[in-house]
Amino acid sequence: MSVYKSKRGASSAQFVETARKLQVHTLEQCLKVPKRYTFYLTQKIMDHASAVYDEVTMANSIFPINQHEAQLRRDHLIAANAKLQALDRQLGLLAGVLWKNPENFKGFDNAFTVWGELIIEEAKLISGIRRSDRARYKNLPE
Repeated sequence: MSVYKSKRGASSAQFVETARKLQVHTLEQCLKVPKRYTFYLTQKIMDHASAVYDEVTMANSIFPINQHEAQLRRDHLIAANAKLQALDRQLGLLAGVLWKNPENFKGFDNAFTVWGELIIEEAKLISGIRRSDRARYKNLPE
């Protein structure tokens, strides 16, 4: 049975798909960065993006039946959000370094915009999941 496009809402697992898109975009862009920045910047950026995807995947795999499991899920979502914010800061650093030499910045015009949109979207989705989890799991047994 189909649902009209206008009646569709966001999937409850959209935060996992957005994190995957963020990781894929990060990998594609990190491969374009000059090699001399690999160990100083792009390796950290890729680690943060991978951690976001890993944490939301782990959180999504937990179906709480008690408060302890709900807390584990919450912890993974908090860690994902922290890594997301760290990724944002590292991308700012990369943009600053690349802007110093405009030849290196070619090809990244739209990349930072896409990164920003994905980070904002993922942060909103994680926040929404945490809010809905708080309401959904408040009556679970200890």
